[in-house]
Amino acid sequence: MERTSLTKTLVVWQRVGKEHGEDDLRLNPPDVVQRYINKKVEVFRQTPPDAWRWWLVDENLIVEQADVDPQPGNPGTHIFYLLNRGLTVVENIYLPHPNDNWKWYIHLSDFEHKSGKGYWVMKDLFCHISVEKDTRTYHIFDLPDLAQALDIGLITPAQSKDLLKRVDWAANRIARGEFPFPEIIKGQEACSLLSWR
Repeated sequence: MERTSLTKTLVVWQRVGKEHGEDDLRLNPPDVVQRYINKKVEVFRQTPPDAWRWWLVDENLIVEQADVDPQPGNPGTHIFYLLNRGLTVVENIYLPHPNDNWKWYIHLSDFEHKSGKGYWVMKDLFCHISVEKDTRTYHIFDLPDLAQALDIGLITPAQSKDLLKRVDWAANRIARGEFPFPEIIKGQEACSLLSWR
């Protein structure tokens, strides 16, 4: 992979059902959602070119250098947007004790490219998977949020079925020792080209 193949892009996270700024899930009106996204886009576009955090690797993968300070002696936090898998994978999550053995944090995600506006929206969809440093031990959580999202109409039954299939796909591959996924390995190579590793 050559550095020239990396293309500058931008990704904003939408915490679906929490755009109003609180932790309770709500079916927010479109204007509240759009204001939430616009505010993030405005802030992120002020990122200096030499500190740009978001790069498109190929049509199925975006990498991001997270805007957090790494702990002393530890590598930085990288985010891999697996567009074709509907997953956002955070490497080096650095959770506090007693969860400090979790290295990876996987968000179930939908992605929308706002081509006319030059950015992507990553919709964070309720359910998450944490993976320990051994890359084989995992924990699935926030399933009650998925159920609540279905109850209040944030997602349809068909969408919830698809999300559960994604959870199953990821969990089975982790259990079989197939994690990190090939897209993550490619993303790590891109991070090295960007001098992030």
